[in-house]
Amino acid sequence: MGLPQLKLEDIPCMNLGKFVLDSMRKHDRKSIAMVDANTDRNISYGELIHLTERAASGLQKLGVRKGDVICILSPNHTDYMVAFYATALITATFQPVNPLYTRDDIKRVIKQCNTKFIMTVPEHLSKVEEAVRGTNVKVIVFGKSQGHVTFESLIQNSDGRYTSPACDAKNDVVAYMSSSGTTGFPKAVMLSHYAIVANTLQQKAVGLAKADDCYIMFLPLFHMYGLYTVTLLCHVIGAKIVIMSRFVPDDYLRLIQKYKPNMLQVVPPVMVMFSKYPKVSDYNLSSIQSVVCGAAPLSQEIEDMVKRKLKLPCIIQGYGMTEVGVTHANGKEDFRYKSVGRRLPLVEMKIVDVETGKTLGINEEGEIWVRGPQLCLGYLNLPEENKNFFTADGWARTGDIGKEDEDGYMYVVDRLKELIKYKGLQVAPATLEDILLHHDAIADVGVIGVPDEEAGELPRAYVVKKAGKRITEAEIVKYVNDKVSPHMRLRGGVEFVDEIPRTLSGKILRKTLRLKAKALSKL
Repeated sequence: MGLPQLKLEDIPCMNLGKFVLDSMRKHDRKSIAMVDANTDRNISYGELIHLTERAASGLQKLGVRKGDVICILSPNHTDYMVAFYATALITATFQPVNPLYTRDDIKRVIKQCNTKFIMTVPEHLSKVEEAVRGTNVKVIVFGKSQGHVTFESLIQNSDGRYTSPACDAKNDVVAYMSSSGTTGFPKAVMLSHYAIVANTLQQKAVGLAKADDCYIMFLPLFHMYGLYTVTLLCHVIGAKIVIMSRFVPDDYLRLIQKYKPNMLQVVPPVMVMFSKYPKVSDYNLSSIQSVVCGAAPLSQEIEDMVKRKLKLPCIIQGYGMTEVGVTHANGKEDFRYKSVGRRLPLVEMKIVDVETGKTLGINEEGEIWVRGPQLCLGYLNLPEENKNFFTADGWARTGDIGKEDEDGYMYVVDRLKELIKYKGLQVAPATLEDILLHHDAIADVGVIGVPDEEAGELPRAYVVKKAGKRITEAEIVKYVNDKVSPHMRLRGGVEFVDEIPRTLSGKILRKTLRLKAKALSKL
Protein backbone atom coordinates (compact mmCIF):
# COMPACT_ATOMS: atom_id res chain seq x y z
CA MET A 1 0.00 0.00 0.00
CA GLY A 2 2.89 2.34 0.77
CA LEU A 3 2.40 5.98 1.56
CA PRO A 4 1.12 7.62 -1.66
CA GLN A 5 1.22 11.37 -2.00
CA LEU A 6 -1.98 13.39 -1.77
CA LYS A 7 -1.78 17.15 -1.45
CA LEU A 8 -4.32 19.37 0.24
CA GLU A 9 -4.85 21.20 -3.06
CA ASP A 10 -5.88 17.86 -4.62
CA ILE A 11 -9.07 17.90 -2.56
CA PRO A 12 -11.77 19.93 -4.31
CA CYS A 13 -13.82 22.26 -2.15
CA MET A 14 -17.19 21.35 -3.65
CA ASN A 15 -20.67 19.95 -3.12
CA LEU A 16 -20.48 16.22 -2.28
CA GLY A 17 -23.33 15.29 -4.62
CA LYS A 18 -21.67 17.07 -7.55
CA PHE A 19 -18.37 15.38 -6.65
CA VAL A 20 -20.00 11.94 -6.78
CA LEU A 21 -21.88 12.65 -10.02
CA ASP A 22 -18.78 14.10 -11.71
CA SER A 23 -16.87 10.95 -10.69
CA MET A 24 -19.60 8.62 -11.96
CA ARG A 25 -19.73 10.39 -15.33
CA LYS A 26 -16.13 9.26 -15.91
CA HIS A 27 -17.18 5.59 -15.77
CA ASP A 28 -18.75 3.53 -18.55
CA ARG A 29 -22.44 4.50 -18.28
CA LYS A 30 -23.44 0.90 -19.08
CA SER A 31 -21.34 -0.67 -16.34
CA ILE A 32 -23.20 -1.81 -13.23
CA ALA A 33 -23.16 0.52 -10.21
CA MET A 34 -25.57 -1.34 -7.92
CA VAL A 35 -27.41 -4.64 -7.72
CA ASP A 36 -30.49 -5.20 -5.56
CA ALA A 37 -29.68 -8.50 -3.85
CA ASN A 38 -33.39 -9.22 -3.23
CA THR A 39 -34.52 -8.83 -6.85
CA ASP A 40 -31.24 -9.10 -8.83
CA ARG A 41 -32.13 -5.78 -10.49
CA ASN A 42 -29.08 -4.07 -11.97
CA ILE A 43 -28.64 -0.30 -11.94
CA SER A 44 -26.05 1.04 -14.36
CA TYR A 45 -23.96 4.13 -13.72
CA GLY A 46 -25.96 5.97 -16.38
CA GLU A 47 -29.20 5.03 -14.63
CA LEU A 48 -27.85 5.96 -11.19
CA ILE A 49 -26.92 9.43 -12.47
CA HIS A 50 -30.37 9.78 -14.06
CA LEU A 51 -32.20 8.63 -10.88
CA THR A 52 -30.15 10.94 -8.66
CA GLU A 53 -30.86 14.01 -10.77
CA ARG A 54 -34.59 13.23 -11.01
CA ALA A 55 -34.74 12.60 -7.24
CA ALA A 56 -33.00 15.93 -6.60
CA SER A 57 -35.53 17.66 -8.84
CA GLY A 58 -38.44 15.85 -7.18
CA LEU A 59 -37.26 16.77 -3.67
CA GLN A 60 -37.01 20.43 -4.63
CA LYS A 61 -40.53 20.35 -6.12
CA LEU A 62 -41.73 18.85 -2.82
CA GLY A 63 -40.31 21.87 -1.04
CA VAL A 64 -36.87 20.78 0.16
CA ARG A 65 -34.60 23.78 0.51
CA LYS A 66 -30.92 24.29 1.30
CA GLY A 67 -30.12 23.10 4.83
CA ASP A 68 -33.40 21.21 5.31
CA VAL A 69 -32.87 17.96 7.19
CA ILE A 70 -34.09 14.73 5.59
CA CYS A 71 -34.11 11.78 7.97
CA ILE A 72 -34.02 8.26 6.55
CA LEU A 73 -35.17 5.33 8.66
CA SER A 74 -34.91 2.24 6.50
CA PRO A 75 -33.07 -1.01 5.91
CA ASN A 76 -30.53 -1.07 3.07
CA HIS A 77 -31.80 -0.75 -0.50
CA THR A 78 -30.58 0.86 -3.72
CA ASP A 79 -32.83 3.94 -3.39
CA TYR A 80 -31.08 4.73 -0.09
CA MET A 81 -27.98 5.81 -1.99
CA VAL A 82 -30.03 7.69 -4.60
CA ALA A 83 -31.65 9.61 -1.75
CA PHE A 84 -28.25 10.40 -0.19
CA TYR A 85 -26.70 11.68 -3.39
CA ALA A 86 -29.82 13.69 -4.32
CA THR A 87 -29.98 15.28 -0.85
CA ALA A 88 -26.32 16.31 -1.10
CA LEU A 89 -26.82 17.63 -4.63
CA ILE A 90 -29.43 20.18 -3.50
CA THR A 91 -27.35 21.13 -0.43
CA ALA A 92 -29.84 19.67 2.05
CA THR A 93 -28.73 17.55 5.02
CA PHE A 94 -29.06 13.75 5.18
CA GLN A 95 -29.85 12.18 8.56
CA PRO A 96 -29.57 8.35 8.44
CA VAL A 97 -30.77 6.59 11.59
CA ASN A 98 -31.10 3.01 12.79
CA PRO A 99 -34.36 1.53 11.40
CA LEU A 100 -34.82 -0.34 14.69
CA TYR A 101 -35.27 2.93 16.58
CA THR A 102 -38.43 3.04 18.67
CA ARG A 103 -41.15 5.65 18.23
CA ASP A 104 -39.69 7.68 21.11
CA ASP A 105 -36.19 7.43 19.62
CA ILE A 106 -37.54 8.80 16.32
CA LYS A 107 -39.27 11.68 18.12
CA ARG A 108 -36.02 12.54 19.83
CA VAL A 109 -33.84 12.58 16.69
CA ILE A 110 -36.44 14.67 14.85
CA LYS A 111 -36.36 17.23 17.63
CA GLN A 112 -32.57 17.00 17.94
CA CYS A 113 -31.93 17.89 14.30
CA ASN A 114 -35.05 19.95 13.50
CA THR A 115 -35.94 17.39 10.84
CA LYS A 116 -38.27 18.57 8.04
CA PHE A 117 -38.74 15.32 6.07
CA ILE A 118 -38.48 11.63 6.91
CA MET A 119 -38.08 8.74 4.47
CA THR A 120 -39.08 5.22 5.47
CA VAL A 121 -40.40 1.88 4.22
CA PRO A 122 -43.95 0.50 4.68
CA GLU A 123 -42.86 -1.90 7.45
CA HIS A 124 -41.76 1.02 9.65
CA LEU A 125 -44.45 3.48 8.59
CA SER A 126 -46.77 3.07 11.58
CA LYS A 127 -44.12 4.01 14.19
CA VAL A 128 -42.91 6.87 11.99
CA GLU A 129 -46.48 8.19 11.69
CA GLU A 130 -46.85 8.04 15.48
CA ALA A 131 -43.53 9.83 15.95
CA VAL A 132 -44.35 12.73 13.60
CA ARG A 133 -47.97 13.17 14.72
CA GLY A 134 -48.56 16.79 15.70
CA THR A 135 -45.46 18.00 13.84
CA ASN A 136 -44.95 19.48 10.37
CA VAL A 137 -42.56 16.71 9.33
CA LYS A 138 -43.47 15.33 5.89
CA VAL A 139 -43.23 11.57 5.32
CA ILE A 140 -41.85 10.03 2.11
CA VAL A 141 -42.26 6.30 1.57
CA PHE A 142 -40.03 3.91 -0.37
CA GLY A 143 -42.54 1.59 -2.06
CA LYS A 144 -46.33 1.79 -2.18
CA SER A 145 -48.26 3.98 0.22
CA GLN A 146 -51.66 5.59 0.51
CA GLY A 147 -51.74 9.04 1.99
CA HIS A 148 -48.03 9.76 1.70
CA VAL A 149 -45.69 10.88 -1.06
CA THR A 150 -43.65 7.98 -2.44
CA PHE A 151 -40.01 8.26 -3.44
CA GLU A 152 -40.88 6.60 -6.75
CA SER A 153 -43.43 9.32 -7.54
CA LEU A 154 -40.84 12.02 -6.85
CA ILE A 155 -38.68 10.47 -9.55
CA GLN A 156 -41.47 9.66 -12.02
CA ASN A 157 -43.06 13.11 -11.83
CA SER A 158 -39.73 14.91 -12.13
CA ASP A 159 -38.25 16.50 -15.23
CA GLY A 160 -34.72 16.09 -13.87
CA ARG A 161 -34.15 19.83 -13.60
CA TYR A 162 -32.84 21.07 -10.28
CA THR A 163 -30.71 23.85 -8.88
CA SER A 164 -27.69 23.31 -6.65
CA PRO A 165 -27.72 26.14 -4.09
CA ALA A 166 -24.36 27.69 -3.35
CA CYS A 167 -22.38 25.31 -1.17
CA ASP A 168 -19.86 26.36 1.45
CA ALA A 169 -18.25 22.91 1.31
CA LYS A 170 -16.14 23.28 4.44
CA ASN A 171 -19.01 24.50 6.63
CA ASP A 172 -22.30 23.27 5.15
CA VAL A 173 -23.46 20.04 6.80
CA VAL A 174 -24.15 17.26 4.30
CA ALA A 175 -24.97 14.60 6.91
CA TYR A 176 -25.83 14.19 10.56
CA MET A 177 -24.40 10.82 11.53
CA SER A 178 -25.27 9.28 14.91
CA SER A 179 -22.48 8.71 17.39
CA SER A 180 -23.05 7.48 20.92
CA GLY A 181 -21.25 8.91 23.92
CA THR A 182 -21.04 8.12 27.58
CA THR A 183 -23.53 10.90 28.26
CA GLY A 184 -26.46 8.93 26.83
CA PHE A 185 -28.54 9.37 23.68
CA PRO A 186 -26.61 9.39 20.36
CA LYS A 187 -25.22 12.76 19.40
CA ALA A 188 -25.58 14.19 15.89
CA VAL A 189 -22.12 14.40 14.31
CA MET A 190 -21.95 17.16 11.71
CA LEU A 191 -20.14 16.08 8.52
CA SER A 192 -19.32 18.70 5.92
CA HIS A 193 -19.28 18.10 2.17
CA TYR A 194 -15.52 18.72 2.21
CA ALA A 195 -14.82 16.20 5.00
CA ILE A 196 -16.43 13.29 3.14
CA VAL A 197 -14.85 14.29 -0.18
CA ALA A 198 -11.46 14.45 1.56
CA ASN A 199 -11.82 11.09 3.31
CA THR A 200 -13.00 9.45 0.08
CA LEU A 201 -9.90 10.67 -1.76
CA GLN A 202 -7.65 9.67 1.16
CA GLN A 203 -9.01 6.12 0.98
CA LYS A 204 -8.85 6.06 -2.81
CA ALA A 205 -5.19 7.08 -2.66
CA VAL A 206 -4.26 3.94 -0.70
CA GLY A 207 -6.37 1.57 -2.79
CA LEU A 208 -9.01 0.62 -0.21
CA ALA A 209 -11.34 -0.28 -3.11
CA LYS A 210 -10.69 -1.28 -6.72
CA ALA A 211 -12.73 -0.28 -9.78
CA ASP A 212 -12.75 -3.74 -11.35
CA ASP A 213 -14.12 -5.47 -8.25
CA CYS A 214 -17.55 -6.17 -6.83
CA TYR A 215 -18.51 -5.49 -3.22
CA ILE A 216 -21.25 -7.23 -1.24
CA MET A 217 -22.85 -4.63 1.05
CA PHE A 218 -24.68 -5.84 4.13
CA LEU A 219 -23.17 -3.19 6.43
CA PRO A 220 -25.94 -0.80 7.54
CA LEU A 221 -26.12 2.32 5.41
CA PHE A 222 -27.00 4.40 8.48
CA HIS A 223 -23.38 3.83 9.59
CA MET A 224 -20.37 5.62 8.06
CA TYR A 225 -18.73 2.26 7.26
CA GLY A 226 -21.58 1.28 4.94
CA LEU A 227 -22.71 4.67 3.65
CA TYR A 228 -19.55 6.39 2.46
CA THR A 229 -16.51 4.42 3.60
CA VAL A 230 -17.55 1.59 1.26
CA THR A 231 -20.57 2.40 -0.95
CA LEU A 232 -19.85 6.02 -1.90
CA LEU A 233 -16.16 5.21 -2.36
CA CYS A 234 -17.08 2.35 -4.70
CA HIS A 235 -19.23 4.65 -6.83
CA VAL A 236 -16.47 7.26 -7.00
CA ILE A 237 -13.99 4.69 -8.37
CA GLY A 238 -16.50 2.84 -10.59
CA ALA A 239 -16.93 -0.51 -8.83
CA LYS A 240 -20.07 -2.66 -8.59
CA ILE A 241 -21.86 -2.97 -5.25
CA VAL A 242 -24.50 -5.55 -4.34
CA ILE A 243 -26.90 -4.16 -1.71
CA MET A 244 -28.33 -6.58 0.86
CA SER A 245 -31.33 -5.44 2.93
CA ARG A 246 -30.16 -7.55 5.88
CA PHE A 247 -27.45 -10.03 6.69
CA VAL A 248 -28.41 -13.70 6.27
CA PRO A 249 -25.39 -16.06 6.28
CA ASP A 250 -26.51 -18.29 3.40
CA ASP A 251 -27.60 -15.32 1.28
CA TYR A 252 -24.26 -13.63 1.86
CA LEU A 253 -22.27 -16.75 1.00
CA ARG A 254 -24.42 -17.34 -2.08
CA LEU A 255 -23.79 -13.78 -3.28
CA ILE A 256 -20.02 -14.21 -2.79
CA GLN A 257 -20.15 -17.39 -4.86
CA LYS A 258 -22.25 -15.68 -7.57
CA TYR A 259 -20.46 -12.32 -7.89
CA LYS A 260 -16.94 -13.48 -6.99
CA PRO A 261 -15.62 -10.42 -5.10
CA ASN A 262 -11.87 -10.22 -4.46
CA MET A 263 -12.28 -8.24 -1.25
CA LEU A 264 -14.80 -8.43 1.61
CA GLN A 265 -15.62 -5.67 4.10
CA VAL A 266 -16.91 -7.24 7.30
CA VAL A 267 -17.37 -6.79 11.05
CA PRO A 268 -16.30 -9.25 13.81
CA PRO A 269 -19.65 -11.15 14.00
CA VAL A 270 -19.28 -12.06 10.33
CA MET A 271 -15.75 -13.27 11.01
CA VAL A 272 -17.26 -15.56 13.65
CA MET A 273 -19.70 -16.83 11.03
CA PHE A 274 -16.84 -17.65 8.64
CA SER A 275 -14.96 -19.47 11.37
CA LYS A 276 -17.81 -21.51 12.85
CA TYR A 277 -20.81 -21.74 10.49
CA PRO A 278 -20.75 -25.35 9.18
CA LYS A 279 -22.26 -24.48 5.78
CA VAL A 280 -19.40 -22.14 4.80
CA SER A 281 -17.67 -25.08 3.11
CA ASP A 282 -20.73 -25.63 0.88
CA TYR A 283 -19.92 -22.49 -1.11
CA ASN A 284 -17.14 -21.61 -3.54
CA LEU A 285 -15.34 -18.68 -1.89
CA SER A 286 -12.11 -19.01 -3.85
CA SER A 287 -12.38 -15.49 -5.32
CA ILE A 288 -11.65 -13.89 -1.94
CA GLN A 289 -8.13 -12.50 -1.83
CA SER A 290 -8.46 -10.17 1.14
CA VAL A 291 -10.78 -9.35 4.03
CA VAL A 292 -11.09 -5.96 5.72
CA CYS A 293 -12.58 -6.09 9.23
CA GLY A 294 -13.66 -2.96 11.05
CA ALA A 295 -16.14 -1.31 13.48
CA ALA A 296 -15.04 -3.28 16.57
CA PRO A 297 -12.05 -5.24 17.98
CA LEU A 298 -11.35 -8.69 16.54
CA SER A 299 -10.07 -11.62 18.61
CA GLN A 300 -6.83 -13.29 17.56
CA GLU A 301 -8.42 -16.76 17.70
CA ILE A 302 -11.18 -15.85 15.22
CA GLU A 303 -8.73 -13.98 12.98
CA ASP A 304 -6.44 -17.01 12.75
CA MET A 305 -9.32 -19.41 12.06
CA VAL A 306 -10.65 -17.28 9.18
CA LYS A 307 -7.17 -16.90 7.67
CA ARG A 308 -6.76 -20.66 7.61
CA LYS A 309 -10.25 -21.37 6.26
CA LEU A 310 -10.11 -18.76 3.48
CA LYS A 311 -6.38 -19.28 2.81
CA LEU A 312 -5.53 -15.61 3.41
CA PRO A 313 -2.13 -14.17 4.37
CA CYS A 314 -3.73 -11.64 6.72
CA ILE A 315 -6.91 -9.91 7.83
CA ILE A 316 -6.71 -6.21 7.03
CA GLN A 317 -7.77 -3.87 9.80
CA GLY A 318 -8.01 -0.11 9.97
CA TYR A 319 -8.90 2.68 12.34
CA GLY A 320 -11.53 5.36 12.22
CA MET A 321 -14.62 6.80 13.82
CA THR A 322 -17.53 8.90 12.64
CA GLU A 323 -16.03 12.08 14.05
CA VAL A 324 -12.59 11.72 12.42
CA GLY A 325 -13.24 9.49 9.39
CA VAL A 326 -10.98 6.62 8.36
CA THR A 327 -7.45 7.57 9.40
CA HIS A 328 -5.36 4.36 9.30
CA ALA A 329 -5.25 1.18 7.24
CA ASN A 330 -3.16 -1.93 6.94
CA GLY A 331 -2.43 -3.31 3.48
CA LYS A 332 -1.53 -6.77 2.23
CA GLU A 333 1.84 -5.55 0.99
CA ASP A 334 2.87 -3.80 4.20
CA PHE A 335 0.81 -5.68 6.77
CA ARG A 336 1.87 -5.71 10.41
CA TYR A 337 0.10 -8.12 12.76
CA LYS A 338 -2.29 -6.63 15.36
CA SER A 339 -1.75 -3.14 13.96
CA VAL A 340 -4.47 -0.97 12.41
CA GLY A 341 -1.86 0.23 9.95
CA ARG A 342 -0.30 3.52 9.04
CA ARG A 343 -1.82 6.95 8.55
CA LEU A 344 -3.70 7.78 5.38
CA PRO A 345 -2.38 10.76 3.39
CA LEU A 346 -2.98 14.17 5.00
CA VAL A 347 -3.84 12.62 8.37
CA GLU A 348 -1.88 13.99 11.31
CA MET A 349 -1.70 11.97 14.52
CA LYS A 350 0.01 12.11 17.88
CA ILE A 351 -0.09 10.04 21.06
CA VAL A 352 -0.73 12.18 24.14
CA ASP A 353 -0.31 11.48 27.85
CA VAL A 354 -3.81 11.45 29.33
CA GLU A 355 -2.75 13.16 32.55
CA THR A 356 -0.21 15.75 31.39
CA GLY A 357 -1.16 16.38 27.75
CA LYS A 358 2.47 15.81 26.77
CA THR A 359 3.17 14.31 23.34
CA LEU A 360 4.63 10.83 23.81
CA GLY A 361 7.34 8.98 21.93
CA ILE A 362 7.68 5.71 20.01
CA ASN A 363 5.83 2.74 21.56
CA GLU A 364 4.53 4.84 24.47
CA GLU A 365 0.82 4.40 25.21
CA GLY A 366 -1.50 7.39 25.39
CA GLU A 367 -4.63 8.93 23.90
CA ILE A 368 -4.82 9.06 20.11
CA TRP A 369 -5.25 12.61 18.78
CA VAL A 370 -6.04 13.18 15.10
CA ARG A 371 -6.09 16.18 12.76
CA GLY A 372 -6.80 16.51 9.05
CA PRO A 373 -9.27 17.65 6.35
CA GLN A 374 -11.57 14.68 7.05
CA LEU A 375 -12.57 15.80 10.57
CA CYS A 376 -16.20 16.49 11.40
CA LEU A 377 -17.47 19.95 12.32
CA GLY A 378 -18.46 18.78 15.78
CA TYR A 379 -21.65 17.77 17.56
CA LEU A 380 -24.90 19.59 16.81
CA ASN A 381 -25.91 22.06 19.56
CA LEU A 382 -23.41 20.65 22.07
CA PRO A 383 -20.78 23.37 22.63
CA GLU A 384 -19.36 21.78 25.79
CA GLU A 385 -18.97 18.40 24.06
CA ASN A 386 -17.20 20.15 21.18
CA LYS A 387 -14.88 21.94 23.58
CA ASN A 388 -13.97 18.60 25.14
CA PHE A 389 -13.53 16.85 21.80
CA PHE A 390 -11.49 19.49 19.93
CA THR A 391 -8.39 21.28 21.12
CA ALA A 392 -7.94 24.97 20.40
CA ASP A 393 -5.51 24.13 17.58
CA GLY A 394 -7.81 21.64 15.85
CA TRP A 395 -6.81 18.24 17.21
CA ALA A 396 -9.60 15.73 17.83
CA ARG A 397 -9.34 13.74 21.06
CA THR A 398 -10.50 10.26 20.01
CA GLY A 399 -10.85 8.80 23.49
CA ASP A 400 -8.90 5.72 22.38
CA ILE A 401 -5.59 4.59 23.84
CA GLY A 402 -2.89 3.52 21.42
CA LYS A 403 0.77 3.57 20.51
CA GLU A 404 2.82 4.01 17.35
CA ASP A 405 5.92 2.00 16.50
CA GLU A 406 9.14 3.20 14.89
CA ASP A 407 7.76 2.56 11.38
CA GLY A 408 4.54 4.51 11.88
CA TYR A 409 2.22 1.54 12.51
CA MET A 410 -0.45 2.23 15.10
CA TYR A 411 -1.80 -0.20 17.68
CA VAL A 412 -5.05 0.45 19.53
CA VAL A 413 -4.72 -1.06 22.99
CA ASP A 414 -7.71 0.24 24.96
CA ARG A 415 -10.31 2.97 25.02
CA LEU A 416 -11.05 5.75 27.42
CA LYS A 417 -14.66 5.79 26.39
CA GLU A 418 -17.02 3.55 28.26
CA LEU A 419 -19.04 2.60 25.20
CA ILE A 420 -20.19 -0.97 24.75
CA LYS A 421 -19.86 -2.27 21.18
CA TYR A 422 -22.56 -4.78 20.30
CA LYS A 423 -22.04 -6.11 16.73
CA GLY A 424 -20.33 -2.85 15.78
CA LEU A 425 -23.17 -0.72 17.19
CA GLN A 426 -22.48 1.56 20.12
CA VAL A 427 -24.37 1.31 23.41
CA ALA A 428 -23.92 4.00 26.06
CA PRO A 429 -24.02 2.53 29.59
CA ALA A 430 -25.38 5.83 30.93
CA THR A 431 -28.50 5.48 28.78
CA LEU A 432 -29.32 2.05 30.20
CA GLU A 433 -28.47 3.18 33.73
CA ASP A 434 -30.85 6.12 33.43
CA ILE A 435 -33.68 3.81 32.31
CA LEU A 436 -33.02 1.32 35.11
CA LEU A 437 -32.87 3.97 37.84
CA HIS A 438 -36.46 4.96 36.97
CA HIS A 439 -37.64 1.54 38.19
CA ASP A 440 -39.05 1.84 41.71
CA ALA A 441 -37.33 -1.37 42.86
CA ILE A 442 -33.80 -0.33 41.85
CA ALA A 443 -31.61 1.74 44.18
CA ASP A 444 -28.41 1.83 42.13
CA VAL A 445 -27.02 0.32 38.95
CA GLY A 446 -23.87 0.03 36.87
CA VAL A 447 -23.76 -1.22 33.27
CA ILE A 448 -20.75 -2.68 31.46
CA GLY A 449 -20.08 -4.71 28.35
CA VAL A 450 -19.09 -8.35 28.87
CA PRO A 451 -17.04 -10.10 26.15
CA ASP A 452 -18.93 -12.24 23.64
CA GLU A 453 -17.28 -14.12 20.80
CA GLU A 454 -20.05 -13.47 18.29
CA ALA A 455 -21.28 -9.98 19.19
CA GLY A 456 -18.10 -8.44 20.63
CA GLU A 457 -19.73 -7.22 23.84
CA LEU A 458 -23.09 -7.71 25.55
CA PRO A 459 -24.63 -5.13 27.91
CA ARG A 460 -24.87 -6.40 31.50
CA ALA A 461 -26.43 -4.59 34.45
CA TYR A 462 -25.22 -4.80 38.05
CA VAL A 463 -28.22 -3.89 40.19
CA VAL A 464 -28.72 -2.89 43.81
CA LYS A 465 -32.31 -3.52 44.92
CA LYS A 466 -34.17 -1.06 47.13
CA ALA A 467 -34.76 -2.30 50.67
CA GLY A 468 -37.97 -4.29 50.93
CA LYS A 469 -38.45 -4.48 47.14
CA ARG A 470 -38.53 -7.72 45.15
CA ILE A 471 -37.64 -7.99 41.49
CA THR A 472 -36.22 -10.73 39.27
CA GLU A 473 -33.60 -10.68 36.53
CA ALA A 474 -36.27 -11.54 33.94
CA GLU A 475 -38.43 -8.60 35.05
CA ILE A 476 -35.50 -6.19 34.72
CA VAL A 477 -34.54 -7.51 31.28
CA LYS A 478 -38.14 -7.13 30.06
CA TYR A 479 -38.41 -3.65 31.59
CA VAL A 480 -35.37 -2.51 29.59
CA ASN A 481 -36.20 -4.42 26.39
CA ASP A 482 -39.58 -2.70 26.19
CA LYS A 483 -37.90 0.72 26.16
CA VAL A 484 -34.84 0.38 23.91
CA SER A 485 -33.73 -0.57 20.43
CA PRO A 486 -32.72 -4.25 20.00
CA HIS A 487 -28.95 -3.64 20.08
CA MET A 488 -29.28 -2.05 23.56
CA ARG A 489 -30.99 -4.99 25.25
CA LEU A 490 -29.45 -6.56 28.36
CA ARG A 491 -28.21 -9.63 26.51
CA GLY A 492 -25.39 -9.98 29.04
CA GLY A 493 -27.91 -10.47 31.84
CA VAL A 494 -28.41 -8.94 35.27
CA GLU A 495 -26.38 -9.48 38.45
CA PHE A 496 -27.65 -8.41 41.85
CA VAL A 497 -25.03 -6.83 44.11
CA ASP A 498 -24.94 -5.10 47.50
CA GLU A 499 -23.33 -1.94 46.14
CA ILE A 500 -21.95 -0.36 42.98
CA PRO A 501 -18.22 0.45 43.29
CA ARG A 502 -17.62 4.17 42.88
CA THR A 503 -14.85 6.74 43.17
CA LEU A 504 -14.95 9.38 45.90
CA SER A 505 -16.46 11.75 43.36
CA GLY A 506 -19.25 9.27 42.60
CA LYS A 507 -18.12 7.90 39.24
CA ILE A 508 -18.81 4.22 38.67
CA LEU A 509 -15.67 2.05 38.76
CA ARG A 510 -16.47 0.04 35.66
CA LYS A 511 -13.04 -1.57 35.75
CA THR A 512 -14.02 -3.19 39.07
CA LEU A 513 -17.27 -4.44 37.56
CA ARG A 514 -15.38 -5.83 34.56
CA LEU A 515 -13.02 -7.71 36.88
CA LYS A 516 -16.06 -9.08 38.72
CA ALA A 517 -17.55 -10.24 35.39
CA LYS A 518 -14.25 -11.84 34.41
CA ALA A 519 -14.03 -13.74 37.70
CA LEU A 520 -17.63 -14.90 37.32
CA SER A 521 -16.96 -16.22 33.80
CA LYS A 522 -14.22 -18.50 35.17
CA LEU A 523 -16.53 -20.19 37.68
